[in-house]
This record gives sequence, C-alpha cells and structure tokens, in this order.
Amino acid sequence: MATIDQYKHTLLDFFICPSDYSLVTGNNTRQIAIYQLEEDIPCDEYRFDGMKGDILVGGGSGEAESLRISKKAISFFKYEDFDDYEDLDEIFKSFWSSNFCYVLGNGLLKLGWTPNESMELWLAENIINQLLNKKISF
Repeated sequence: MATIDQYKHTLLDFFICPSDYSLVTGNNTRQIAIYQLEEDIPCDEYRFDGMKGDILVGGGSGEAESLRISKKAISFFKYEDFDDYEDLDEIFKSFWSSNFCYVLGNGLLKLGWTPNESMELWLAENIINQLLNKKISF
C-alpha cells in the first residue's frame, strides 16, 4: 500500500517519465500518479506534506517518491513573481532521495529539462501546464 492511500485524495492524471530506470522499486512503470489532496496531511508524515487542494506527484512509500505542488502554483507560474515568496517550498517541495532524483532526472532530460535549471521547478511547472492543457480541474 502506498503512503497516499492513508489519506483522502483524488487521482487527477499521470505524468509519463521516460526514464531508463524503474520509478518504483519492483515495478517497470514509467507513470507517476498525480493526485489532489482532499485533506491536510498531518505534520508527523515524513514522506510528503500538503494541505487540502494541493497536488501530489507520486504517492510516497510503495509508489514513486513525492513532489508536493501548492494550490498557489497556478498564480505563481502565471505571474512568475518569485519576489513574493521567501521560500519556494511554499510553492513546491520534493520528498525524494538522491537515487530517485537521478532516476527521475534521466527521464526528464529526454523531455527537455536541463541540469542548469531546478528539477523541482521544471517539473512543477510542467505538471501544472499538463493539467491545465487537459482541462483537468483542481
């Protein structure tokens, strides 16, 4: 069972990552689930955090490691006013190991990400654009 299954959530879509390596231990999938949280995550959860309405890419233990994207992300990426935020963890925050970062980066390189830019920033923006382009409400 994935960590996300302990909390109320809705499956919105999947992000396809063409990595040469498994994104989930023991599973050859190249899909990473995109969820919307339907409840606040308690502060003692260490695999991810989030508030009701936030987006979670990956589901923690038992699934791909996680990236939380705040519900503030739409306006953040629309206006790209970085000065309004002291810490970008308000907008997105990763909860992945260095090993998963390598595995994910291997696939993101094929999609246009470069190591000269923040992987989390690139992925968060692309996830938001994917959901908006598919007209998935969140």
